[in-house]
Amino acid sequence: MQIESLKVFCDLAETESFTKAAQINSVTQSAVSQQIASLERQFKSLLIERSKKKFRLTREGQVLYDYSKQIIQTYDALGSKLQEIKDIISGTIRVATIYSIGLHDLPPYIKRFLKDYPTVKVHVEYRRANQVYDDVVGNVVDIGLVAYPSKDSKIEIVPIRKDPLVL
Repeated sequence: MQIESLKVFCDLAETESFTKAAQINSVTQSAVSQQIASLERQFKSLLIERSKKKFRLTREGQVLYDYSKQIIQTYDALGSKLQEIKDIISGTIRVATIYSIGLHDLPPYIKRFLKDYPTVKVHVEYRRANQVYDDVVGNVVDIGLVAYPSKDSKIEIVPIRKDPLVL
């Protein structure tokens, strides 16, 4: 089953016309009939009472219509949210780090980040710890990575991991 078939079914239920449902979805009237027949086969239920009088959904058709509307709304919301994420997450992240972290620990994290957010650029600067602090406080960089962070009220410290020291 495809979302498009559910949309065609909903348009048919709302317009009560195969012709109008076909026009809305830019397909032929025959294609609408085929999609409805496919849904009926899939659910093993008649969805529309076929009589010469008035268009009417069966009980099963009404249930399918109600759930299909929810599915379509959720699908549309998903598309909007994904587009919103694509539109928002872009730009450059500036990172200052000490050499040991930048050369040994940081590359796999950057690789994974860039895989998830390919439109974001990551600029890494290698510095001494005191310079990393100065760059963060001065808003020269977005993130600073050091081995042993000092408490500073101007900086939020977020531990990434703990490494034991071995002699």
